[in-house]
This record gives sequence, C-alpha cells and structure tokens, in this order.
Amino acid sequence: MSQPVNPLSASEPWNLVADGYAETTMLVFQLFAEEAIAASKLKPGAVVLDVACGPGTLALKLARRANEVHGIDFSDAMLAIFKTKTEQAGYRNIILHCGDAQALPYADATFDAAFSLFGLMFFPDRKMGFAEIYRTLKPGGSVAVTSWAPVDQSPAMQTMFGALRAIKPDLPPPQRSVTTLENPDLFKQEMRDAGFRDVEIRSITKPFPVTTIPEFWDSMVKGSAPIQMMKKNLGETLWREKEKLALDYLNESLPALPTELTSDAWLGVGVK
Repeated sequence: MSQPVNPLSASEPWNLVADGYAETTMLVFQLFAEEAIAASKLKPGAVVLDVACGPGTLALKLARRANEVHGIDFSDAMLAIFKTKTEQAGYRNIILHCGDAQALPYADATFDAAFSLFGLMFFPDRKMGFAEIYRTLKPGGSVAVTSWAPVDQSPAMQTMFGALRAIKPDLPPPQRSVTTLENPDLFKQEMRDAGFRDVEIRSITKPFPVTTIPEFWDSMVKGSAPIQMMKKNLGETLWREKEKLALDYLNESLPALPTELTSDAWLGVGVK
C-alpha cells in the first residue's frame, strides 16, 4: 500500500513560512547543524553540497571553511532569504540552485561532503534523494543527514502538538512511524541501500528555551510550516479565536517559567 503524500513535500508550506522560519526556527536548527558539520570532519578546501538548504542554516556555517558551498532547495522564498544573508555576509563561494533534490543538477563525483538538515526526511522518494547524494559525492566523501526522532521522545514536539490539538481537537495524536526516517533502523538501511558504508545513526538532543508563553507561541507560529498551513486554512478571524485555546493549553502545561524543553533528532552519517 502506498504511503499518503506528506503535505510538507511540496514547496507551498515552505514558501509560506520562509520569513518566520529564518527568524525563529533557524536559530534552534543551528545547534543541530553544528553537530552535523562536526560529524563530517571536513578537510580544508572542500566542495560541499547542502540538500534542502532552506535559508542557509547549515550552509552559511560552512562558507568560511569550505572552498565552495552549493545549496539546493525547491522553495524560492527560502532561497531568496538565503541569497540576502549570503550578500550581507559578503560570501562569494556560495552557489544556490532552485530545483528538485531528487534529481540533482550536478555531475557525478562533484562533492567532498553532503548534508541535509531536516530536509530529505520529507522527500516523496527518499530512495532517489539518497541515491542522488551518493552519485554526486566523490569516493570517500561523507554524508550527514538529520531527521526528527519520534514525537514522544521530544518534549518540545509534544508541547507543540498538544497546542495544535487544543485548536483542532480532531487532529490525530502523533504516532510512531516505522516507514519514515524517525525509525533509526530504516534510516540506516536506506543509507546502506544507497551504497553508503560505515553508516551510523546517532541520537542528538538540543534545548528549546521557553521564557514566556506568548514568545514561545509566537516562535512556534512563525517558524512551523504545519502551523502556518493551519492558520491559512482557518483564516485570520477564526485563527485569532482558536489560538486562545492554544495559549490556554500552554499556560496549563508550562506553569513554571522560564524553562527549557528539548527536541530529539537522529543524525545519520556515512561514507561513499
């Protein structure tokens, strides 16, 4: 039986959330990016690929140590933000491409290292995503891919979904999936099937600070593609009514502030 299409595998939600994502979520994701970069053990002068690069969360960190950084994403809004950040930083070694990362526009054996920070996990065809990264890596090149762990392992994710269910009670609770990259065994197998060797799936936990409920909620709304889609579908007036339910939920769930929630992810690393 075929899996249902994930709405986040289309560009619309990411175009919609681009500005808020760069303002909020990107800051938290930088912590995961640092783990991925450290795992890659980049050598000086490397030519690097960032798949589903978004607004440059990981790629901008690589620009100082790599000879070239190539970023590809299907969201033109995300890439526009990335381009602006690149110009502001004065980098001349970042090359951006808007397109489908399941059919990379690069020659075989081009890159010394490749990354995908919470991007490949949404691909309609992950097999092609991994295969294309493998094809474009040089022999001995490294890959580092991150994906979320199950929601029940991440207090930050549990809190977010609880707030969403306060708005939309018929929203089904998140269930563990053995058919996505939140399953570490499948994650490892898909990397091996693509040809990668020395594959390892590591657990990463990073903090999500909560200072005040309004700030936390504002950050979630601005930086989450699913929430932005819900907001768009409800319309501004109904959304303003419904989000009061989410704020009430958060006030009940997080009574002692400031606090720190955590998010868990998997980091898959391997070598061609």
